[in-house]
Amino acid sequence: MENELEVIAHAQKDPEMFGRLYDTYYQPIFGFMYNRTGNAEVAKDLTSETFFQALKNLHKYKPREGSKFKSWLFAIGVAQVGNYFRSRSKVLEVSTDEAPELVDRDEFRPDIAYQMGEDVGELKQQVELLHRVMKQLNQKQQTILTLRYFSHMTVPEIASTMDMKQGTIKSHIHRAIKKMQTLMIEKTAVTETTEEQTTLKTYEAQPAKH
Repeated sequence: MENELEVIAHAQKDPEMFGRLYDTYYQPIFGFMYNRTGNAEVAKDLTSETFFQALKNLHKYKPREGSKFKSWLFAIGVAQVGNYFRSRSKVLEVSTDEAPELVDRDEFRPDIAYQMGEDVGELKQQVELLHRVMKQLNQKQQTILTLRYFSHMTVPEIASTMDMKQGTIKSHIHRAIKKMQTLMIEKTAVTETTEEQTTLKTYEAQPAKH
C-alpha cells in the first residue's frame, strides 16, 4: 500500500492519481469551508477551487520536514476563504437556521462547548451562541479557531498552514477564546434579562383575579 508521499509523487506525474488525494481530503476541506461560511453551496465552490488550485500547483509541492501535505492543502483553502471574504462588502452571517448541521454534527462541535457541562438542549444553545460570537473575531482568529476546534488540526499543523510561529498561533487562540468567553457571558446575561422582562410583562398583562 502506497503512503501519501508516494501517492503525491505519482500524482505530480499523472493527474489521475490526484483523485486519491481528493477522496482523502474532500470532507476535511469542505468541513472547514462550511464552518467558515455557513453556506453549503459556497463551501462546495470554495472546496472545488481549492482542489483545482492544488492540482494546478501540485508540481510545486515539495515535502519539508515538519510540514505535511495536509497543511499545504489547507493553506490553499485558507487563501480561498480570504479571497471570498475580501470579495464581499459584508461578511456572511453564519446562523444555525441556515446550517443546522453545525449544531447537530459532533465533529463540528468545538472543545469549548463540551467544557461547559450543559445538557443536550443547553449545549445546542451554547453552540449557536458560539457561532454568533465567533463572527465578532477578526478573520485570522476565526480561521485559526476553525482549524483548531472544527478541523481538529494541531498547533504545529496550523502554524504550517498559516505560515506563522507556533507561539503566535497559541497567542491568537488564547486571546480569541478569552474574548469569546467574555462575549458569551455578556450575551447570555442579556438573553436572560430579556427573558425575565418578557415573563414579567406577560404576568403584568394578565387580568387580576378577584
